[in-house]
Amino acid sequence: MILAFASDDEKGLDGVLSYHFGRCPFYTFVEVEGNEVKNVFVEPNPGAQSHNPGDIPQYVASKGANMVFAGGMGPRAQEWFAQLGVRPIAGAYGKIRDIIEQVAKGPVEIAAPAEELHLEAHQEGSGSEEVDRLKKEVSHLREVIAELNERMRKLENK
Repeated sequence: MILAFASDDEKGLDGVLSYHFGRCPFYTFVEVEGNEVKNVFVEPNPGAQSHNPGDIPQYVASKGANMVFAGGMGPRAQEWFAQLGVRPIAGAYGKIRDIIEQVAKGPVEIAAPAEELHLEAHQEGSGSEEVDRLKKEVSHLREVIAELNERMRKLENK
């Protein structure tokens, strides 16, 4: 089975899941067999700057993905994925490694479609330094939350 993750970075299993599946900078693809990770590869999102509806679901499906994970995903994108035979999982967060462990423990529930942030619509042509700063801050906070989740999981397993 191949799991696809909208990623904020290129760190593979230690990467942080991105909130916005269509505009994430990277996709991390993880091939799993049973509970064992067989292969991990990270690719830049070909549609991060601009894409037509359906382009990203087709790209993810072309990589053989069976499931796709993101923090947020609109209903239209979820429909595209379902039509292509890729199970969409919205509402996930944290490190990719931790999400894979959750998947290995049992069935994953599909969260209600999250509202997608469209910061890019507000910054077109604005060149706003504040928007850039806030985007960096949000990315940093996601990393901090992922680290805290990992520490909490380790403490709970002791």
